[in-house]
Amino acid sequence: MNDQERFLLIFLRLQSGAHLSKIQLAEEYGVSPKTIQRDFALLAEVLDRQTMIAAELVYDPRNHTRHFTGRALFNKKDALFISKVLLENRALNQDENQRVLENLLQLLTKEERKAIKQVIASELLNYAPITDPQARIDKIWAWSEFIRMEQVLDIVYQSPYQDKKEMTVLPVSIFYDTRYFYVVAFHLNHENYITLKLDRISTWIPSSEKKPRIPYGKKFRDGDVRNYRVDSFIGPTIYVRVLFAYDPTIVLDQFPDAEVIANYDEEVEIEFKTQYTPGLKRWLLSQGAALKVLQPEYLVKDMEESLKRMLERYRKFGGEEF
Repeated sequence: MNDQERFLLIFLRLQSGAHLSKIQLAEEYGVSPKTIQRDFALLAEVLDRQTMIAAELVYDPRNHTRHFTGRALFNKKDALFISKVLLENRALNQDENQRVLENLLQLLTKEERKAIKQVIASELLNYAPITDPQARIDKIWAWSEFIRMEQVLDIVYQSPYQDKKEMTVLPVSIFYDTRYFYVVAFHLNHENYITLKLDRISTWIPSSEKKPRIPYGKKFRDGDVRNYRVDSFIGPTIYVRVLFAYDPTIVLDQFPDAEVIANYDEEVEIEFKTQYTPGLKRWLLSQGAALKVLQPEYLVKDMEESLKRMLERYRKFGGEEF
């Protein structure tokens, strides 16, 4: 075995997550510990230069071993988990999904790739992307760059029930929600934030308009908002109190800032901050008889009216009289 082969084997073993000692490697490859030390030094130098590898060679003084830290430590369990998520959410078209999965599995050994492909074979064969087949990965990256560079854009937006709209916007956030990607943008003419479905933005070009000056108190903070919103669109902030007669983690997971106010025999009282949007009402209704809205009063009335309309539709279209 020559020096290049030994160096490559050491790299591949570290890439797979192994912790290797200088003495152990010297015995295995029939070289001196100083030779292995030079291999480690060269490898550390290569990693410093090749930033695409995104790994660092570190020394463990307790066990006298070296190992990789960083994204290089990617294992079959991680790959299987991400593969399952990609196949389930159906957000990418057929070609993009296939390419992402192949690139993901290339991070593993041949044996690991084979094992995971066996697990996901049926899902992969029957993969059904969402209706719109447009490519999304490059579009998401482009809009992420617009956000990073604070680029004002002139766009054309095609909503499902209206003609195309031309508008000038400053994108501030991009996020994923139930199979679709959305952009939150500041509308320069209306001077407010709007939510745009990324698929419906048909064209965009850099605008001659200057970046608007948004007061600090009105700046969009994506992380905070995502903790108390249930759908993709923006609405007024409200505080909701409910009675819930099932596992309270269902509500607590949906609204991370929610608090259990009181515990009763078979139900709990929970309060949370959210935004008053159509998606909120749909989510509350989806919990069926397990949930009752207590406050605010206008939301209680809104829920009652929705339930009445649902009942009328069942009666009108063939349901039994109650």
